[in-house]
Amino acid sequence: MNQKNPNTDTLIEEVLKNFFTNAEAEEFNTKFLQEVQPSLSEDKNFKDQFDVDLQSGVRTRSYVDLLITFAENKLPEEKFIDLLLYLGQSTIVSGEFATALDIHEKLARSSESTPKMNNIAANAFLRMGDVYSRQAQWELSFNYIGKADELFKEENDVKGNAECENLMGTIFGDKGELDKAVEHFEKSLASLEDEPDNALRGKIEINLGIISNIQSNYDAALSYFRRALFNFEKVEDVRRVAEVRQDIGMVYTKKKDYQTAISEFDSGLQAALSINYLQSIGIIYLSKSYVYTQLSDYELANAFAEKSMEVAYKLNDKITIAEVYKIKGIIQRNKNNFDVAENYLLTSLRLNSETGNKLNYAETSYELGILFKLTNDNKKSNKYFTNALEYYKKIEAKEEIREIEKQIKK
Repeated sequence: MNQKNPNTDTLIEEVLKNFFTNAEAEEFNTKFLQEVQPSLSEDKNFKDQFDVDLQSGVRTRSYVDLLITFAENKLPEEKFIDLLLYLGQSTIVSGEFATALDIHEKLARSSESTPKMNNIAANAFLRMGDVYSRQAQWELSFNYIGKADELFKEENDVKGNAECENLMGTIFGDKGELDKAVEHFEKSLASLEDEPDNALRGKIEINLGIISNIQSNYDAALSYFRRALFNFEKVEDVRRVAEVRQDIGMVYTKKKDYQTAISEFDSGLQAALSINYLQSIGIIYLSKSYVYTQLSDYELANAFAEKSMEVAYKLNDKITIAEVYKIKGIIQRNKNNFDVAENYLLTSLRLNSETGNKLNYAETSYELGILFKLTNDNKKSNKYFTNALEYYKKIEAKEEIREIEKQIKK
């Protein structure tokens, strides 16, 4: 795979090469760029997996601010807008969300009042909705997706409307409202019947695969994911490869095939690290942490949980933060530190409630049920098991229903 790392230095290098003359690039280099080396983890056994730059945010923001000002005086309007679009997408991928929002707000302001630039404004709004969805700021996300959807309809942009439906489905999936999620995914797919956009189809099918996995339909999930993986590897889309490997790992985690799960996570992590794709890096750290709790390797589980938390705080990823607290609770519970475990799990439960994440709320409720069963508090145990069971029955999660019913009967 030939795709370069979109970290700060490489991002600026690519922009200078693709948007400016050699003389202009040299001028910017001379005036503004400085060599700054990222700090690396000192962990000996997993140094390569923890080799992620979390200190680049200030550097990125500074360089991008300087570059935009520099570009405004050098580039014609159309090329300047192309530059903003490129920078906006690149900063989303690298997890520099504050910078990404500023860029897309600038794009929206400069194009919204000009009818011929409606499509650019729509894409800016859509990407702002994407950023806010990654931070579990659902209302803001819905607001911007709605603006994008209206403009795409005015432009008869079927693909744009399909992107909006897919993102809406993703949000409902993240909130644990699976019926609504599937409704939006299917609507998105239906609108693409006459549109040969395999990349977007692949994204939607991945989302349907995630729902299949949640509902314990493992064969269907793996079918969706492997088809998508083949297509994304063929076009060397490293970001999507990282995501799909993580998704495949989650299927094997639910099947309790932990060694295969770790292998898939490691493949995804290698891809994500190669482009510094923080969102996937943080989630894969989290997934590996959970697997190591199941393998009773609590030292490694905690190490990956800590790294996941670092990334999640950088991204303001509230969903992952809540999940890390859940895993820390599982670790402490398994080490018989029940009071500490309870605090972690209740913190996770509170954060999931605040973000409206029903699936993760149910998962944490289940873990609390296990905790209170171990401490012989059957009243609290059954309360949390029942809370989880109600949700799992609603989404038809067969494995979870069977496990909880078994726990309640004991």
